[in-house]
Amino acid sequence: MKHVLVSSNEALKNRWLSAFSEGRCVATLKQAVRVPKKDDPLYWLDIVALDDGEALAALDALSVRSKVVVLSPMPDKVESSAMIRAGAQGYCHWGTPADQLKEIALVIEHDGYWLPKDMVRRLAVMTRRVGASKTNPEQDPEHLTERERSVAELVARGANNQEIADQLHMSERTVKSHLSSIFQQLKVRDRVQLALVMNRIPVG
Repeated sequence: MKHVLVSSNEALKNRWLSAFSEGRCVATLKQAVRVPKKDDPLYWLDIVALDDGEALAALDALSVRSKVVVLSPMPDKVESSAMIRAGAQGYCHWGTPADQLKEIALVIEHDGYWLPKDMVRRLAVMTRRVGASKTNPEQDPEHLTERERSVAELVARGANNQEIADQLHMSERTVKSHLSSIFQQLKVRDRVQLALVMNRIPVG
């Protein structure tokens, strides 16, 4: 998978390249669509300088070719919903640190979705209110160890890896190890699906 940043902002380019040193930066949508499909590009679309219509048009042009992560200057639930519906597989703040960009890329590469933690929190609240009439026995959190359940419950509340590590007094590496095991056992791809399962909403 080849990482491709679509942006003309030098500050963003420098931070992004510190995460993906072998990635490619292009300034325009026209240059972005010239990246061969055989390279399996993961596009990172900077929408800072775009209005809503331009951002959606750019996303539409890229999402038919490959996976897209939208970088927004002021993430909000309305915009995020519009972007996900339009084909984005990830949506995050424009100023996301390099280490977290790598984490996002890993989720997307494994066919997961990435949303800001406050959106995951809102999703968890919504699903608790809705409840679920069906359960999937293969996705029963009771199958997890006590420590894994603690990690999973914090993810369902929207906590990031550092927050989980601080609250449970473990390293971030240990958190990541627990999450890998949890994802495999509950047959989920990302934190959003895990939040649903922890609130008894089965996912495919």
